[in-house]
Amino acid sequence: MTETIPPAAESAVAAFLLADSRLPSGAYSHSAGLEPAVMAGLQADGVYPYLVSRLQSVVRMETAAAVLAHRRAAVLAAGPPSGEHDGGGDPPAFAALEAALDARTPSPAQRDASRRLGRGMLRLALTLKAGNCAVATLKREVPRPTRPVALGVAAQALGVGELQLAKLCCYDDAQSVVAAALKLLPIDPMSATAWILAAEPQINAVAHHAVQARTAEDIPALSAPWMEHWAEDHTERTRRLFVA
Repeated sequence: MTETIPPAAESAVAAFLLADSRLPSGAYSHSAGLEPAVMAGLQADGVYPYLVSRLQSVVRMETAAAVLAHRRAAVLAAGPPSGEHDGGGDPPAFAALEAALDARTPSPAQRDASRRLGRGMLRLALTLKAGNCAVATLKREVPRPTRPVALGVAAQALGVGELQLAKLCCYDDAQSVVAAALKLLPIDPMSATAWILAAEPQINAVAHHAVQARTAEDIPALSAPWMEHWAEDHTERTRRLFVA
């Protein structure tokens, strides 16, 4: 007799899958901006503050966008879109989310890095959920999406809930920083792992704030000038371990 897996169990497994650093979406080649920071002089004792700074700036923005993309995907999965333009309380369209993210990301290098990761995530979603309406719509409307938008759509297609997705966005960025730090600096892996747990209050706060977003205007516009500057410098370097 074949057992039916409860939807909640499927959702949990999908969340674990998307949080796995071994996921074939290309994230392993990115350091969440840590390598440029290290090249600019960041030391081991600055990694945890850097991680928290990203949570309070870049990640707050991306998490809200991912949640809105998740909602848009849910609307598409429920039936035909209400119209070509947003209205009637529908979440913003994918193109509107992309425009909002671009406006909040002044660094071309950061935008390019996000789209590299987004393209990998979209490719994964197309492989795992080829018949999903939202995945197909994203591919058609935004062939090179940013990572938050692609992750939000992939998560919804796989049955991951909004709050799970928001925490996943935060965890994914934090573990990317930590994983890169272990390759770039003399850091005790045990201490690095403890940083993820230490950041849990910030992760929870960012996630709960993100699920309150309703429109593209609700996506935070928080600047991180040094990270943007470092990202631009990194594109000119010929010796590096990570793409970004």
